[in-house]
Amino acid sequence: MKTKKGLETVGAFSLMELMIVISIMLLLAGLLIAALPGVQNRVNRARVESFFAELESGLSSYHVDNGIYPRNDATGDRDVSGLLGSRILYKNLSGDFNEDGRVDDEEKVYVPKLDFESNRNKKSRRSTAYAGAYAVMDAFGNPVRYLCDPPNLKPSERKTYNPDYDLWSIVDTDPKDSGDFSTQARYITNWQSN
Repeated sequence: MKTKKGLETVGAFSLMELMIVISIMLLLAGLLIAALPGVQNRVNRARVESFFAELESGLSSYHVDNGIYPRNDATGDRDVSGLLGSRILYKNLSGDFNEDGRVDDEEKVYVPKLDFESNRNKKSRRSTAYAGAYAVMDAFGNPVRYLCDPPNLKPSERKTYNPDYDLWSIVDTDPKDSGDFSTQARYITNWQSN
């Protein structure tokens, strides 16, 4: 504080300085808001990839116990067959074999908290009622697709990309969200892209 003949003058911001600071804050807030959809897509993709690892572990345990993966042949359209496979995954891995939404006492659970009742009130559900039955869902709210050809097929007869089973999810993300085309593919899969 400076004093001059008994008067105090206080150093303050001018109107121009305040407007510049507010403009910079609005610009930074706008950049942050514009970046959020891309960030959320990346978070959801990471959740789906983690969930796929959990499903693959459950499928491996199922294979050890039963000698075969849950069967779901590709009949006709691959995507439609994959959607039906989501119901097969739910039935065989959740412990809800009679499909009433709860884990059955006599059934083995291969993927914990996959049954409908365990995640009914959660924001990101792992399963939900879908087309008259329960199906496994990804972090984007889409059904997980699953195909499993019979064992010992000739490569020319095989409909799956993997020798055992295929898992995939259609995420419908837009590469313009983040500008990163390499991580914003339309599918998340358990096989290598060509």
